[in-house]
Amino acid sequence: MMPADAVRSPTPDGGAEAGLLALLPLPALILEEAEAGPTIAGVNAALLALTGLDEAALVGHGIEALACRHGDHAGWLPLREALVRGETGCFELLFARGTGASFWGEIHLAALPGPAPRLLGQIVDVTRRRDAEDALALSRQREALGLLTNSVAHEFNNFLQILIGYIDGLKRRLGDRPEPFIQRAITRSTEASERAAVLTRQLLAHSRRIAPDVRPVDLGAAVQAGLDRLRPTLPPGIALDLSIPEDLPPALCNPIQLELALGHLLANACEAMAGQGRIRVALFAVEPGDRSLQRPEAGAVGLTVADTGHGLSPEMLSRALAPFATTRESGRGAGLAIVHGLMKRQNGTISIESRPGEGASVRLVFPAAR
Repeated sequence: MMPADAVRSPTPDGGAEAGLLALLPLPALILEEAEAGPTIAGVNAALLALTGLDEAALVGHGIEALACRHGDHAGWLPLREALVRGETGCFELLFARGTGASFWGEIHLAALPGPAPRLLGQIVDVTRRRDAEDALALSRQREALGLLTNSVAHEFNNFLQILIGYIDGLKRRLGDRPEPFIQRAITRSTEASERAAVLTRQLLAHSRRIAPDVRPVDLGAAVQAGLDRLRPTLPPGIALDLSIPEDLPPALCNPIQLELALGHLLANACEAMAGQGRIRVALFAVEPGDRSLQRPEAGAVGLTVADTGHGLSPEMLSRALAPFATTRESGRGAGLAIVHGLMKRQNGTISIESRPGEGASVRLVFPAAR
């Protein structure tokens, strides 16, 4: 543990440490012991640029000034204990940005020479690596679950076909019998077998229920990055517009699943326009207090994806989110159902507005991280 007499004690190499911070290309800070615990004694410009925080918000404060308020703070406990003992090491944590968003970072601690024990911490942004690892793990879990679901659905379907065959035989043999019980039993058995057949077809669409890692995300930056990756996959005749308002609060969502949802919505829009038309993506904020939200005290952040396609009839609009609902013979009808599932698992909502011949607009809303 750092000695008490090291609290803000002047050191002959203090100027050298300041120069070291300025020269380091990586975001870095210096930690020293204070009465309230390990305190940030200095930061460099790279750290201020990475976090978007100013020097006054960090220097003189504890390391918790860099913690994301909406993240899991249990991971910060080993870091605090290491700082109290003056130990070095590497810790992966969820850091805060000045905008209220967050990023995953690795902080590497090293001891500085001098009479007063101090630690040099360098932070590396590992958000892309972390998201890629999470996506890979999620993909492997879904692959295993998909294999299990296929096996169960296949066996269930075999039993179901036997039941359906016997029910059809009973209908042919007893269909003209006037007894109410026989007629009621045949009707209800037929309805139950039809519902079971629908359930079998929907097992794959609704089996992937692994909860994603939800955290504060700069929705504008995430959507911009996702569209940059998806734009090359669009047909040449599709124009894509993006509108992002200023001062948009962070959204509580998962960037990987957000991009998956965007991919499905763009694919649906392209099919609805037969490869020719315009897609407009617009972000918006819902102020706190709106009673239509699940968390009205925090507000919400969302986006709309609107196309100039053929639109939906009222009947089709009422079941657009159901699995296998489609207006196109070649369509799979699972895109909006998948997006619906992705939004539910992120505590978000999806709604659709459309009229025949006037295109469609899909609205995704995420809780705001305020």
